[in-house]
Amino acid sequence: MTTQIRYDYSKRILMMILIFTCAVFGVFLCVLGFSPASGSDLTQKTNNSVDYSVKLKKNDYFEKDILPAGVKYISNLIDYFDINYKFDTKFSQPVSGVYSYKIVATISADENKNKSSSSYWSRDYELYESDAREIEAVDRISFSHDMQIGYDKYNIILRGFKEQYALSAVGKMKISLVVTGNVNSKIIKSKVPIRSEMSLSVPLTQQALEVSVDTDAKNNEKILASTPKIDETVLLACRIIGLALIAAAILSGIASHYVGRIKEASTEYEINVGKLLSSYDSIIVNLKSAPNISGLKVSEVDDFDELLDVYNSVHMPINYYSYKNSSTFIIIDDGMAWKFVVRLSDYK
Repeated sequence: MTTQIRYDYSKRILMMILIFTCAVFGVFLCVLGFSPASGSDLTQKTNNSVDYSVKLKKNDYFEKDILPAGVKYISNLIDYFDINYKFDTKFSQPVSGVYSYKIVATISADENKNKSSSSYWSRDYELYESDAREIEAVDRISFSHDMQIGYDKYNIILRGFKEQYALSAVGKMKISLVVTGNVNSKIIKSKVPIRSEMSLSVPLTQQALEVSVDTDAKNNEKILASTPKIDETVLLACRIIGLALIAAAILSGIASHYVGRIKEASTEYEINVGKLLSSYDSIIVNLKSAPNISGLKVSEVDDFDELLDVYNSVHMPINYYSYKNSSTFIIIDDGMAWKFVVRLSDYK
């Protein structure tokens, strides 16, 4: 009997696992089925800017020691550039992730002024690097950074290179703020890299110079990642199957609980009846069918101990028979019948 109980218990555990799996898969299909059919794009729109002014060395010609952006400068009078970077980018969805930025000065000796010309030599000087900055469910990143860059230091480096190798190269210093990071959204789960750059280009080893600014085009929008479009038929099928699986899990759970309760009651009923039969086997007579007690006065007793009291008084055997979901113990003597009934329904 104990082995049977353990076996039934194992089957119930397995059934619960199957029901839970069915319910989880059904919920997953429903979530997928009720998601938007059209694909979703994660876009980034930048609106960066670089502003600067030029601090002059002491001289006898300029009344002001600071010149604004956009004019020609005499290189020998330049002390440093005061640069202000403004980074501003918007996303089409709230994103989370991390980003950082750095400022790099790149000096180079190029063959000529043509942008596609080859470079004789170049070197990067990292001037600043920020800590990693975490963001959580934001649709915009915006910050500014001020930087002062001396002119003579890099001008001397490039002049020395040109003189040592007798090159008539075009010298340039490019001061760039570079933003990098990774973001994701509720729809775009995977990490998506982001990158943005804005720079100030300053000619070197020239008597007079003009400065150029290069940033991401204003309001330039680009797609970072996309989710595929799902066919409506597939979504409908996911909804139907998902709801069917959830309904099946609920009904199976109810049925499993009900059947389990019945089995537990049946097992307890059989155990108790079996105990009575084995404990009092010497005084119990097993009958194949119910005895004829018509015309007898029948007394129903509440428990088996009362029936034992009757047995001790009349010394007549206890007759036992079962029918469907009940077991009856009965003593018959001198026109009287004492009956004790054990019913399956008593254990539910």
